[in-house]
Amino acid sequence: MTLEELEHRIQALEDIEEVKKLMATYCYYVDAFQWSDVVALFADDAKTDYDMLGKHEGKEAIEFLFTQIMPAGGTWYAHQLLNPVVTVDGEKAKGTWYLLCPAITPNPDGEKAVWIHGRYDNEFVKQDGKWKFSLLNFKFNFVAPYEEGWAKARAVSA
Repeated sequence: MTLEELEHRIQALEDIEEVKKLMATYCYYVDAFQWSDVVALFADDAKTDYDMLGKHEGKEAIEFLFTQIMPAGGTWYAHQLLNPVVTVDGEKAKGTWYLLCPAITPNPDGEKAVWIHGRYDNEFVKQDGKWKFSLLNFKFNFVAPYEEGWAKARAVSA
């Protein structure tokens, strides 16, 4: 194996780890309700497809999603990312993760504990040496009341 091939392999491994770190940082910021920090993780021309929360294109629309829509959806989140699969191709990458997230959501009768499960199928772009989201694509598998679990009561996305 040549030095150039080794450098390429090392760079690919570093890029994969940076994409994983970006995704973990995203979850940390969402859990901490640091919405402006979340928005900063996106490329200017990024897109989101957040299932029941709609599609948003461009930084301004993404800012609206994370400062106006997302804060109304819950008062506490604890994102758990599972089974990362990341592929890198030069300045672009794709990644898939499952999400299991205990959360607290507003309810007419008061706050309610729920389980959220879904899958991220994201795309990333490397700009000025930093990885950013170019597509955040999330599909809910279920949102289920904590007390009843996902087998008895679940809201599944369309």
